[in-house]
Amino acid sequence: MESIDGLTPYMAKTREKILDVALRLFNQHGTAAVSTNHIAEELGISPGNLYYHFRNKEEIIRALFERQFAASDALFVLPADRMPTIDDLLYLVQQNYALLAEYRFIYRELIALLRRDDALRARWQDVRARGFAGFNELMRGFTQAGILHVPDDDAEITRLAEVCWLVTEFWPPSVEVSGVELDAERLQHGGELMLLILRPYLVA
Repeated sequence: MESIDGLTPYMAKTREKILDVALRLFNQHGTAAVSTNHIAEELGISPGNLYYHFRNKEEIIRALFERQFAASDALFVLPADRMPTIDDLLYLVQQNYALLAEYRFIYRELIALLRRDDALRARWQDVRARGFAGFNELMRGFTQAGILHVPDDDAEITRLAEVCWLVTEFWPPSVEVSGVELDAERLQHGGELMLLILRPYLVA
């Protein structure tokens, strides 16, 4: 049986199931209230089986961060065979907020999680820096397509990226702390806020 990154297909499938269950429990109850035993029990495996894949809860959290990073990287890619359109911009905004909801525990607990895990904080800062650079490329791509008109001033583009990033990171916890469910309506409203920020730069 062939291995995938050192794991057999069965092992890789078990690993992904652990992450799926952990994500659901973390979203529902928070990371502090969920132990590795809870995750193993929910999945119907022994704690020893879980520890074979992840030594502790911190490794599970890191793996979920990595999964979210990979999903975000796959999302923010402009079409290679044509110029982007306004529909592409709207799609990116909508799908970005759907991704926030899927990994909402990250944004709800972001500061606490990064404070207690130095390695995770360093990784987050690296991904954040790449995200800023990627945002600049997206803005220039939509500018070249005639969708946006962004000034040539790199400092202003960076400030625009920072505002968009802040809204993205803190919109989910802002909704939840007000006692409102992060449902489709709230996600749409978050997307509308993002478009409000970009409106001054829209050509049409």
